[in-house]
Amino acid sequence: MSSLEPVPMRVSDADRNGTLRRLHNAVALGLLDIGEFEDRSIRVATARVRDELDALVDDLPGPGAIVTSATDHLELRGVLGSLERRGEWMVPTRLTLVRRMGSVDLDLTRARFAGPIVVIELDLKFGSLDLRLPDGASASIDDVEVIVGSARDHRITQPPEGRPHVVLTGKVTWGSVDIRGPRRTRLGRRIAERALHRFN
Repeated sequence: MSSLEPVPMRVSDADRNGTLRRLHNAVALGLLDIGEFEDRSIRVATARVRDELDALVDDLPGPGAIVTSATDHLELRGVLGSLERRGEWMVPTRLTLVRRMGSVDLDLTRARFAGPIVVIELDLKFGSLDLRLPDGASASIDDVEVIVGSARDHRITQPPEGRPHVVLTGKVTWGSVDIRGPRRTRLGRRIAERALHRFN
């Protein structure tokens, strides 16, 4: 009897883009140097099957395992109710949010940043995060593990490598993560929509 070998699963452009974002996060956090990043990025573009992509990130931390070596770290904890940060405040390179049955509203549109990369570690249960980013900022939610809930970037345009670049990681259980741009007036929304249509 002859056994049938499994057919390799082919990958899509979305799969390649997801791997590129994970590589970008890794080099930003010091897990890969520029040479390794460039080499793996080239191999992402030529990958045809899933095994070829997986081999490029097998030695990188999985969801919820990314850490930084930065000394500046802020941890925000709470149970019930809501937590809000907005206006002009200093955002560290590493921010940990631990929330139980409550909401977190982080507005970074007028904030100052300790570095070009911000890692937000999530531990949310029955809670939500509403994150507002300034124009030109990029974000990755690829390393967020969601157990009953959702994680979405609602912005119309999402730059792949903006400044700052926000990496979200950790776990959300029975909750949600929503990323949005700056709050705009009705006139501001119309101007933004018209500008977007000009480029399309």
